[in-house]
Amino acid sequence: MPDISMVHVDQALTEVSIAYRNAQFVADQIFPRIPVTKQSNKYFIYSKDSFRILDDARRPGARANEIDWTLSTDTYFCEGHALAQAIPDELRANADQAIDVDVDTTETLTDLLYLQREIVVAAKATDPTVVTQNTTLSGTSQWSDFTNSDPIKAVEDQKTTIQKQVGQVPNSLLVSYPVFLALRNHPKIIERFKYAQVGIIQPDHLKSAFNVDSFLIGAAVKNTANEAAAEALDYVWGKNAILFCKPAAPGRRTVSLGYQFTWLFGANTDGFLVKRYRDESRTADIVEVQLYYDAKVVAANAAYLWLSAVA
Repeated sequence: MPDISMVHVDQALTEVSIAYRNAQFVADQIFPRIPVTKQSNKYFIYSKDSFRILDDARRPGARANEIDWTLSTDTYFCEGHALAQAIPDELRANADQAIDVDVDTTETLTDLLYLQREIVVAAKATDPTVVTQNTTLSGTSQWSDFTNSDPIKAVEDQKTTIQKQVGQVPNSLLVSYPVFLALRNHPKIIERFKYAQVGIIQPDHLKSAFNVDSFLIGAAVKNTANEAAAEALDYVWGKNAILFCKPAAPGRRTVSLGYQFTWLFGANTDGFLVKRYRDESRTADIVEVQLYYDAKVVAANAAYLWLSAVA
């Protein structure tokens, strides 16, 4: 058993981990985080009983029509995710003063964990077997066809589809970076701003054009090649777009496409735990960053998905 002084939670490096976040990551904005105190548990799902047409007429002296409403449950399990890197004493001794190997190592590990989580959330949010309200675009229907496609109409049409399912108008649109590039150059969108002298169409202009509260761009990149192979870079969010409901904050009776259940085991409120410990057999310090989470689609009908939105 190692001495307690050799294995500890590093509060200073934890602060580094919290502060470091790649601006390209949008997982937290499409699947909001819910801190939980247990690694696994149940959560409630409200039915659509509040949408029912009922007879509420009541004659004098008669009983009010008595109704019932139902709940169902689902479960989550927060898997552990962790990465570590060794800092040999020789590396530390040779590092220039301008380099803080502990901070650099912590930021690298944190960024990689964020990337893996972004990949998980993207895979679930763009899975057509889960988000069954979807369309795979091709040819002239793709939004990169500036002559035949109309992305604004496509999005507006599906707002009704979602509203009929969940009783709320979807308020958020996420597009991958290739889709963003096509939209900002689409003639039907440029036409809407031709008298505004805006120059190049920016995300806020697209937010206004699509009439959503939140316009997100999934620009994170992943390397799909094996470790020893040449780089094969691609966008985490592919060439897809997703219209969805995003609550102002997680809570009861709120509709959200998904959530990240984040177990705070040993961590602070942001879910991260940074440890630094000594491995004398390697003459090195080990920095390890970990978090526990379960990213789940909890209301699949609160979204509409366009696969291959651009060529």
